[in-house]
Amino acid sequence: MQTFLAYASFVIIIGVTIPYMIDIVKGKARPARAARVMFFILLILTLLQQHSLGSGYAMAVTIGELVSSTMLLILAIPFGVGGLTRANKICYLLLGIDVLVWLLTKNALLAIHLSILADMISFWPTIEKTWRLPRSETPLFFWGGAVAPIFSILAQADWSYAVIIFPLYLTVANLLEVFLIYTRRYELENPTLKH
Repeated sequence: MQTFLAYASFVIIIGVTIPYMIDIVKGKARPARAARVMFFILLILTLLQQHSLGSGYAMAVTIGELVSSTMLLILAIPFGVGGLTRANKICYLLLGIDVLVWLLTKNALLAIHLSILADMISFWPTIEKTWRLPRSETPLFFWGGAVAPIFSILAQADWSYAVIIFPLYLTVANLLEVFLIYTRRYELENPTLKH
């Protein structure tokens, strides 16, 4: 059952990435370029950190996210929006600190917390863009990003904080984006309902 759940988390991530990629090519979705670059770097770091923490099946969702992120980064270059902002520069600085702290202290748990912080900042371009242009994102992609980490957590025999913190963070971050997409679409399509 654990292996099935781990594979399911991977398949969900890849499965929801395909329609998102199609929407990007058709111009319906426009990923934030800087966010895609940072997610790619962060996922490599996080995968290495999870491996050193012995995360096991919880890594399945991170591997799926890395494969997905690679494909989306390739598409974001010609089809995405945005460039390098102040928030992006802060995130790149945090990434550098993350790697440095991890290499100097060998403390993967501290490093994974820094990766989560950097990921939150990396997510800002997407949140900001979704606020302005809620139809520029594909909700299914983020629903998958919320559900798949739950499967990877359920696949784990070890539910220690160090093992589940990153997948749990992914679920919360993706649910936030889903909430933002739907609420902003509703607000913009029903302007008379605002007080």
